[in-house]
Amino acid sequence: MSRNRTAALFAYVALAWGGSFVAIKIGLNALPDAPVFFAALRLLVAGVVAVPAAALLTDGNDRWLPRSRSDFVVVGFGALFITGGANALLFAGQQYVTSSVSSVLFSLNPVIATALAAVVVPQDKLSASQGIGVLLGILGVVVIARPDPSQFGGANTLGEVFLLGAAVCVAIGSVGSQRFPADIDTVASTSWALLCGGTVLAVTSWALGEPLSLAAAGPTFYWSLAYLAIAATAVAYVAYFTLIAEIGAAKATLVSYFVPIVTAVVSVLFLDEPLTLPLVAGFALIACGFLLANRRVVARLLA
Repeated sequence: MSRNRTAALFAYVALAWGGSFVAIKIGLNALPDAPVFFAALRLLVAGVVAVPAAALLTDGNDRWLPRSRSDFVVVGFGALFITGGANALLFAGQQYVTSSVSSVLFSLNPVIATALAAVVVPQDKLSASQGIGVLLGILGVVVIARPDPSQFGGANTLGEVFLLGAAVCVAIGSVGSQRFPADIDTVASTSWALLCGGTVLAVTSWALGEPLSLAAAGPTFYWSLAYLAIAATAVAYVAYFTLIAEIGAAKATLVSYFVPIVTAVVSVLFLDEPLTLPLVAGFALIACGFLLANRRVVARLLA
């Protein structure tokens, strides 16, 4: 793959995922009483597009279908945590905080995954630098959230807790699925996880008593849903896994730290959201935490 194509894929994923937080906020403004239903629609539409695409990308072999126990476990982790759980909490949390805060808190998931892997996988014990990196990530969250005991239980705090829960879900799904060697193609497993996760969220939305109606949704909502489901999910995931196949997971993961920058710019331009000093400082701490937690990987990239 040429450097130009690699750069184009990297830029597309950063732009698509960065814009997704703004699209979520726009869609929630049109459908304020049904965040989980909105998240379910995103995943279901994306899954309907992504599963046939995965079948085509596997060149006609059967690796797009889950067959073994490990395949189903990997899809299950993806559906319950990476797509389902993470999106439900992300959409619910973003009702109460800005798009920029959402993207920064969500970007903590690689740091959380490093800490979680040290607990779950004995050979992945935290080194001193990794421990400091995790602590810096936590400090970054504190700087952004600026916890005030008098406001515990408030809407803003609840939103931040939901968003941290979303980041934890992605970390659990990532670490858990890596423990099972699956035969299914990575794009295919993610595609099935989108479809299954969307189904789980649709049932969850019904159980929560959310209004399962789009009668009040206007054109703006449908544009935001189309962007989220197709550009920022179905196409972006294919682009991301293509990037991993070509340059490796370590380099591809760095896109996560360009996403909040894109979100900040787009949210200022389209939503007039404020870009505050605590937000910038907190993101800087989380990014430094990631670099320390993955110091050896980053060193190899820069060598």
